[in-house]
Amino acid sequence: MLPQSPRNYQTERLGVNAVAVAVARLGLIWRETPTGDVGIDGQIEYVDAAGHATGRLLSVQVKSGISYFANETEDAFLFYFDAKHRRYIEQHPLPVLLILHNPDTDISYWADVRQQLRGERAGAAVRLPKHSIFQTATAPTLFETDGIDGSGFIDDLNEVCATMIATRSANASFPVSHFDLFAHGLTNIARSIYYGMDVPLMVAEANLARTDYEFGFGVGEDEHLFLFGFVRFLIAQNLARIDFGDCLIDWIDREKQPHFVAPLTARGRDLVRHIRDQELALVENGALPDIGTTMVVREAFFEMVPNSFSTRLPRIQEFQAAMVQQAGAAR
Repeated sequence: MLPQSPRNYQTERLGVNAVAVAVARLGLIWRETPTGDVGIDGQIEYVDAAGHATGRLLSVQVKSGISYFANETEDAFLFYFDAKHRRYIEQHPLPVLLILHNPDTDISYWADVRQQLRGERAGAAVRLPKHSIFQTATAPTLFETDGIDGSGFIDDLNEVCATMIATRSANASFPVSHFDLFAHGLTNIARSIYYGMDVPLMVAEANLARTDYEFGFGVGEDEHLFLFGFVRFLIAQNLARIDFGDCLIDWIDREKQPHFVAPLTARGRDLVRHIRDQELALVENGALPDIGTTMVVREAFFEMVPNSFSTRLPRIQEFQAAMVQQAGAAR
């Protein structure tokens, strides 16, 4: 009698190998988990168009076998995680792709399940759309919730600054640039950036006031896309550490602009210093007037609006007291 190979080993390998081949064809890096696999079978690293490994990672769980396709709707396959694996995936630090592989057809289907479990529409099952075939996916699509959109990385900070200045809304009633959003959003000793609709609206109103424009500012779909493009730009140029998956929950599920405070990266802080140096040089050569300590990049302050919560202060105290009393009575 000889030892038997585990019955599902070959089926599992077909799935993992199919993923490895598809990743290689995309020009990305696949790293299989060699030990300590508790649900994550490997990671994918994004490689940019110039062939640079970026350190941007996705975690991947592969399920291979016909049995995983038992639950389906007209347009999607359904997969049910138990409670402990739902928690594990939801709190995972990287986006998690679930890939279901059909060994009979050699086709794999995928979805970012961490994004689904964190989203507003999370249900008992995660959905893998039937059109989401892993073998035909693009790298930017796979990495969408990590903020990668395929746009190029700009090495020179001077060019980054120039690009932000040149990137402006095409709407004359919304005179806002990406540079406006960056400079006005700086906070926390200019080590973080604040993003919310109040900043561009304030900028648009102030810029219009300096002109003879007779109408107020206007904001439509194009302006919202322009503003969301700024968030993508910050991530693409490695200027701030932003949870883009959470931004997408606001953008897609709630149909609103995201609202956050994010720390600048080391490169983002370098950009702040670069802008300061540029401003000092412009003052020195007479291109800008010297107005003392009023600088282009300097922290702004923000706070909770008391009127939005002050009426709840007594209720919050009453709630805490009632909970303590209830807990004491239950003992």
